[in-house]
Amino acid sequence: MTTRCAPASSGPVPAANIGRFSFELATPADNEDLLRFAAQADMPGAIQFSLDRSPDYLAALRVEGRDNEVLICRETKTGKLVATGHRSIKNVFVNGRSTPVGYLSGLRVGPRVRNGMFLSKGYEQLHALHVRRPASFYLTTIMEENLPARKVLERLALPAYHDLGQFCCMAASLAGKAGVSSEFRLRPANAADAIAVVGFLNREGRTKQFFPQYRVEDFGRSDGLLPCLNWNDVFLAFHGTELAGVLAAWDQQAFRRWHVTGYSPWLRWSRHLLNLGAKLRRLPLLPSPGSPPNYFNLALICIRDNNRKIFGALLDMVLRAHQGRYAFFLAGLHKRDPLLPELLSRAHVPLTSRLYRVDWEKESGAVQSVEDLRVPYLELGSL
Repeated sequence: MTTRCAPASSGPVPAANIGRFSFELATPADNEDLLRFAAQADMPGAIQFSLDRSPDYLAALRVEGRDNEVLICRETKTGKLVATGHRSIKNVFVNGRSTPVGYLSGLRVGPRVRNGMFLSKGYEQLHALHVRRPASFYLTTIMEENLPARKVLERLALPAYHDLGQFCCMAASLAGKAGVSSEFRLRPANAADAIAVVGFLNREGRTKQFFPQYRVEDFGRSDGLLPCLNWNDVFLAFHGTELAGVLAAWDQQAFRRWHVTGYSPWLRWSRHLLNLGAKLRRLPLLPSPGSPPNYFNLALICIRDNNRKIFGALLDMVLRAHQGRYAFFLAGLHKRDPLLPELLSRAHVPLTSRLYRVDWEKESGAVQSVEDLRVPYLELGSL
């Protein structure tokens, strides 16, 4: 399935020549260069990753926002792509109110231009896009192990990066908990549940910070926020006759997938030994570099009153429904989320990131009013 998204904004596409580099917005004609550049842009750490958005790089960004722009930089003489940066905007709940918030992602800079001066020029171009179509503020995540990027972005006077704490991602086993019983009625969703499910997500989701605002047409449609997520991928929990929890298994491999591209030297030499231990502990195995792992993203984690029993019962149902079809699943919750201990109790490999709020307007009322008491929520499959 190939997803398609509409152009992100109206008006002329901004372009800028700065010295020997040229910045502009990507178009479908840049697709092959974008895919090739992303495949070569590993995220540093003990395990190196790259995100493959084939076959259609721009269309795959639909999961990140309703309006998406990809800023690219090329060497003027050679036309070679040397850097990228994404800006996506969608409405999420901030202090319980639907608010247009941006997400910055895809910041990849080739080794020949990886310096503070170049980054500053790139962020000037992103700021020009922000002025043209502003968001209240922005969010971004950076792998905790990526210390060079975190130090540079926290130190440079680009936009201001404010640390909002750990976003605890993991690759987890599909093995369920033995002997778990449920006092709740559980079942897969169907199309007839659409209005009730979306209403529940927007009603309960607003109790957390940055939970996306969804529409019925987002589900399964190539132009929605949740392409390839069909109603039979969504699971429901009822307490009596009332909907009390929603959880989904989102397989995005048709349009975007993470690849393990390499390991640090010590991990490369010990991978086979570690995999023997992982088999005994029912942990996900470390795949061979370049081989596509088979996984799904745990999505739409929305539980009334953050009831861990409901979450655990739904999670077991999701895992039972997908055992034998996938090697592992990816999941992520903020460190302060009351539901996180249920995920941590499962066999998993941690892949921790840090969440940042990013803003150019440092005195913005919208930025200053973000409450610290509400627990942040990010849709992992949209990062």
